[in-house]
Amino acid sequence: MKRTFTIVSFLVVFTLVMAACTDAVPTSAPAADATDPAVVVVDPPATEAPVEAPTDAPAGIVPIDLAGPPMQVGSKYTYVDGSVLAAVPGGPFVMGYNNYYDTPEKEVTLGDYWIYSSEVTNGQYALCVNSGKCTPPNAEQNPAYGNYRLINLPIVGVNYQQAVDYCTFVRGRLPTEAEWEKAARGPEGNIFPWGDEAPVCDLLNFNFCKGKTLDIQSYPDGVSFYGLFDMSGNVREWVADWYDDNYYTDGPTEDPLGPELGQKRSVRSSSFSDTADFAFPAHRFSFRPEDSLADLGFRCVVEDPTVFAPFCEQLAYTGYGPDGEQKDCVPGVACNDVNITESRNCAGYNNPYTIITFSMANTPPNTWAYDAPGCTPLGGDKFECLPGDGPDAKVTGSCSIDANACAPGCPAHYVMNGDSCVWDGSGTQGTECLPGMTYDPLTQCCSATPGTGVDFNLCPAGSYPLNGVCVASPAAVVDSAAQIIGFDACQPPDNSGGDDDSTGCPVQTCKSYEKFCSNTCSCIYNTFSC
Repeated sequence: MKRTFTIVSFLVVFTLVMAACTDAVPTSAPAADATDPAVVVVDPPATEAPVEAPTDAPAGIVPIDLAGPPMQVGSKYTYVDGSVLAAVPGGPFVMGYNNYYDTPEKEVTLGDYWIYSSEVTNGQYALCVNSGKCTPPNAEQNPAYGNYRLINLPIVGVNYQQAVDYCTFVRGRLPTEAEWEKAARGPEGNIFPWGDEAPVCDLLNFNFCKGKTLDIQSYPDGVSFYGLFDMSGNVREWVADWYDDNYYTDGPTEDPLGPELGQKRSVRSSSFSDTADFAFPAHRFSFRPEDSLADLGFRCVVEDPTVFAPFCEQLAYTGYGPDGEQKDCVPGVACNDVNITESRNCAGYNNPYTIITFSMANTPPNTWAYDAPGCTPLGGDKFECLPGDGPDAKVTGSCSIDANACAPGCPAHYVMNGDSCVWDGSGTQGTECLPGMTYDPLTQCCSATPGTGVDFNLCPAGSYPLNGVCVASPAAVVDSAAQIIGFDACQPPDNSGGDDDSTGCPVQTCKSYEKFCSNTCSCIYNTFSC
């Protein structure tokens, strides 16, 4: 992508090369302003030429091909922090949506870029914190941070600079508004990430469907044209631009970088608490750079996915692997193999109750749990449900799958060595390592630097470490079944004293029943009560 900092870096290299050829003293190029948090200075991307082996390196080193993954729609690439990058090829796209005053529709052209297919997670952000390159999130706004079972929730409670710091840590940057919107809507400007179908709870986490943030890959049916999760719903996301409500009108139509100055930074996407009015990915928010919220996170853009060398050793995984591919063995049985049957009855004078019975279609996994608010266990798999404090109760069952049901496997280009995955020396990787790691030119991979206390045994985004392997979140704990139990089955409209055929209660019969009541009787479903 054509960017100011890329051009500056190119000029520096070009000047030094020309100076070396003419024996002239090189002239320094102006440095990018590192004080502006929107500017992330990066080195020029690696070329397609093979890396030369060091002259003092042991013989037998095979240069690594840096051609990289193809820049085409549908291309994915597992990045250094476990994220899956999605390719967004350059070209024009429809930006803006005329329903909003600050987003007039127009055509904008962008260059190539790679973008995180999911929001940065608690677990990924912890890598940066542990390396000393990021500061922890706001503890009150993100109480899940530090809980290993919640590492796949999106990082929240971070301000603009904290988001910039993380993306810098992984040699990336925040996306511009234009880049974010193209990745969310596709080249034709879809109304929603998944197309033009109206938002529903099966496509995104919004409107208090769940009432909280969820794991980053919870809505596969709601992904965007380029395969990105949560471009609507779950949490809002910082982007690079200063906010200006006239920028869509006045800004350039080629690689717009946002206004030079401003008071607030732009924020895109919507959160789990936002209504459908804000689910349009063209909708724009803005917050002060120092603000942080319990539903505000971010994702990064990467221009060269091959800059990093691989980890020399990684954790094995079971269930689902990197990039979301499914292994031959899926541990346990599907958690939704449970049937909920109900029998509604009216006891006494029309006091409604419901008997709920759970039964599993297949062999159960190791643990089942039932949650039936307002219901009383009757033993075994039966519950008696009464109205309680509300008109409805939501009955759910969940299961915990045995993570050891499948043999662990390794990502591409890794081989099993005991319980770990070891780099096999193949693939398209660079030579840079994350802070806290050291590059080994012999094995052409990165290992944690001894004595730093930094642990880079990370799992792919969407999974978490359990018993020495990475377990995919969808295979770990899943709601098996959910059913709303209505308690009004015995409560049609009260036609006391009336002669409505729907009640089956003749007026005279009801009046003759009043001698047992101190007030008017009610006739409901051919049954009388006071």
